[in-house]
Amino acid sequence: MAVRNPSQQLGCGRDMDDVWASLDRPPDGHELGCPECRAARASLVELAEATAQLGRSDDADLQAGPQVVDRILDIARSEVRRGRRLPLVEPVGDEPSSLSVAEQAVATIVRRVGDLTPGVQVRRCTVGPVLEPQALDITEPDPPVDDGRPAALTIGLGVSVDGRRQIPGLIEALRRAVIAAVEDEVGVRVPRVDVVVEDVHDV
Repeated sequence: MAVRNPSQQLGCGRDMDDVWASLDRPPDGHELGCPECRAARASLVELAEATAQLGRSDDADLQAGPQVVDRILDIARSEVRRGRRLPLVEPVGDEPSSLSVAEQAVATIVRRVGDLTPGVQVRRCTVGPVLEPQALDITEPDPPVDDGRPAALTIGLGVSVDGRRQIPGLIEALRRAVIAAVEDEVGVRVPRVDVVVEDVHDV
């Protein structure tokens, strides 16, 4: 049985090479509704077009060998896997924050927490900025403006849970563990973690 490399996976669980292999076909239902797959597909289309232009070059000296092409593809996959950049600090006025973290880096932390939570299998993970934190009733006092207020992220999880366990308690434990890990390792606030139970296993 082939073993998937976790570093090749997008936050939604799809494999990067699967997206690459399907570029010559219309996107399926999942890709149409998944922002991570759409972003990866768009980046890979640009890569395919650039590669085709290189192949059409008349100058033989500019033709890249197989090892060079493989290295370029590895770099491109790495960049696509990182996904969009998420702010670490809320902007002050109209100035955007210069500090950011890769969306995929946060998703990796969340998936690791899920893997370490007994009775939970993470099926998908989404991470995004909270555009209006005040709407979530965040009541902690603001730090001084000069220090910068940590940005807020919202996390969505689709999971399969062990049917032999108390599901509400299991989900709450997962939610607390995700919040603690992301706030501690990334330094942002996580006022919201939405967990959807998509399946039940071991019943």
